[in-house]
Amino acid sequence: MNTALVTGAGRGIGLATARAFLAAGWRILALDRNFSGFDIKEAIRIEFDLSELEKIPKLISSLGDIHALVNNAGMQNALPYDQYTDEARRRIIRINLEAPAELMRAVAPQMIARRSGRIVNLASIASWQPHPDPWYGATKAGIASLTRSFAMYLGKHGVQVNAVAPGPVDTELLKVVDAARRESLLRQVYTGRVGTPEEIAAAILWLCTASPAIVNGSILDINDGTYPR
Repeated sequence: MNTALVTGAGRGIGLATARAFLAAGWRILALDRNFSGFDIKEAIRIEFDLSELEKIPKLISSLGDIHALVNNAGMQNALPYDQYTDEARRRIIRINLEAPAELMRAVAPQMIARRSGRIVNLASIASWQPHPDPWYGATKAGIASLTRSFAMYLGKHGVQVNAVAPGPVDTELLKVVDAARRESLLRQVYTGRVGTPEEIAAAILWLCTASPAIVNGSILDINDGTYPR
């Protein structure tokens, strides 16, 4: 049985992704700091703070074979640039950018050895446009760059590294977005509604199970029309 490690699996897109993998017959390693809303009894829960970067290699080595890594965990402070503290800046960079990089680095050797593996990172439309929370946007732009770099590193070893870049999705992160930005995004979407975590999860599952080998280093826009203008 294939195993997927999903970070930020306690709610939102991560929870929907864990459910999608489970329905597809995968073994689920669900990583989060808080499982209060988590209801997948079949999953293996891993309580872990991704800001503790130095512990990530040991964690990965303890989990056995990982066939798919979904770097979903992330945070948004919803602060303008002139209200950011040093601590807030350091934490969002560690969680949103450095932790996914360390997880990819830690899982890469076993995927290289098997000559197979799938990694999907969570970027955002904020990767391509200005964002009221400048460090959130910067970390998501960094995820897009890291995705392409790791695809270059690992592609020749049979490992696919891609990302999804959602538009507005009905999650806790959307609730903390500046109201003016949220309203602007909702005016742009083609369907007139926000996306659902299940829709993003379906795209992640496809990238991890069914996408052809040539889909590597891709950033899949799932934004319903909220492209940069």
